[in-house]
Order: sequence, then C-alpha cells, then structure tokens
Amino acid sequence: MRFPTIEARDLEGDPYMLPDGLPAGRRMMLVAFRRWHQILIEGWKSRISSLERENPDLTVWEVPALGRRYRAARPYIDGGMRAGIIDVDVRLHTLTAYTDLRALLDGLGIPDTETVHAFLLADDGEILWSGEGEADGDKIRSLDAALRLTRPLA
Repeated sequence: MRFPTIEARDLEGDPYMLPDGLPAGRRMMLVAFRRWHQILIEGWKSRISSLERENPDLTVWEVPALGRRYRAARPYIDGGMRAGIIDVDVRLHTLTAYTDLRALLDGLGIPDTETVHAFLLADDGEILWSGEGEADGDKIRSLDAALRLTRPLA
C-alpha cells in the first residue's frame, strides 16, 4: 500500500506534493485531524527522537489534515500554528493539507478522524509500518523493528 498523493504546505508557505515531493529517505508521517491531536503528536515525536538519531535517513513530518472547506481560512489557521511554533525546523516539518478527507482516509485505510495515525514510508512512498493513537512502548518497539528491517545498505 502506498501513501496517497496529497498537496500540502509547510508552515513557511512552501508547497509539497506528498509523499513524492519530500526529500529522499524513509519518512515518518504523523497524520492528525483535530487540534487536540497535538498532544498525541508530541508524544510520538518525543518517543521516536532516539530512532531518528539511530536512522540518519529518517525524517519526521507532522501532517495536520483538514477538510477542503477550511482552505479559505488557511492563512489564519496556518498563521496561528506558525505563531505558536518558535523552532523553524519544526515549522518546515509541519505540512498542512486542506484536502478531501474521505479520499485520504480511504487511501490510508483509516475509518475516521478520531485519532492520530503514524506511517513509516519507504523512499517510494510505500507504507512499511503504521500505528495509531498514543505512542506506547509496544508501538515504538514495533516501529524500531520495522526500521531495522528496512535500514538502507551502507
């Protein structure tokens, strides 16, 4: 299964076509749908920071996904997020997508927008691993195993 193609912008305003427009390497996509999901996203980012250090080709991307009806409010929504994030690197790795949520959910095999979903992607966009909800120890161990199995040859 491949991560669906969606348009997004980082919080500095640069456009991306996901997943192909991202830098080469394995990518961790943290997809959130609701404002309160930020708590879960921060948990994922905290728990996988050591995995990032162990896997230099791995990049982590936060993807807040909103319905197309919010597109007109993008300057306000993205501006509010941007104002709340001091770290430029975090802003560059936060990609907002104002998209057809049903198509995105169907493409990812997600039933609804009730929780955060994490996806490890190969360089070609193939989904190598997925998890949802809170980043607990079992999910992080499973992700670590997937990273070890898919580690690029040196």
